[in-house]
Amino acid sequence: MTEFEDTYRGLLLVDPPLRRQWLLDRKPASVSHAHWWIALIDAATSDVHRQHRGWPSHRPCADMPLAVFLIDLASEHGFPTEVAVAQLASLITIALDAGQRVQDLPASARPDAVARRAVDSFGMTREQAAARAASLRATPLTEEDFVQPGEDWQARWEALAVTDDYQDYHRLLNINRVLTDLVPLVDHMTDAHLVTDVQAWLQVLTELDPVPEVITPSDRTPEEPLDRG
Repeated sequence: MTEFEDTYRGLLLVDPPLRRQWLLDRKPASVSHAHWWIALIDAATSDVHRQHRGWPSHRPCADMPLAVFLIDLASEHGFPTEVAVAQLASLITIALDAGQRVQDLPASARPDAVARRAVDSFGMTREQAAARAASLRATPLTEEDFVQPGEDWQARWEALAVTDDYQDYHRLLNINRVLTDLVPLVDHMTDAHLVTDVQAWLQVLTELDPVPEVITPSDRTPEEPLDRG
């Protein structure tokens, strides 16, 4: 049994009120915390999938409240909102397909709560997002976007990662991803104002793609381009 498996199985046996501190005390120093959270959440959501499919198990398994707890705790420690929304949307879909009622879901895993978390994370209005995406689409890649022979690609990437274009590009990609994950939840939302807001975002979804429409050809080999995405 690996160290991760040992931690995960131990977590399943800990009383719910004690799980938060028990888990935080075991955050590994040698592994990326992001990868650790993802591994825990994936293991828990896989358990929930298996249970709803009726697959037998010979070991303790996570239930939906534990899976949601892990997502919420990870989110408190920097877990990306777009990944959290995707995981929660998947769990909600499983539960509703299995006949659970929305009001019986954990509070943070109800469609309204997930949609509110998503919209609050966007950091820009619909008009700002559409205008920024149009600006980025209209800026084609040029020779300057490619790593030159002998250039320090890591230093180049680090410099690129702090630019407004790079950050907005990825912010818009994440908004696209989140909105797509919200689509199956809209019919189960109850807050009329929130439904209207999400539907308005979905209506402009096609305008939020930041990928340049025209890419300037380059003589560089495929190994040399600097990945802007």
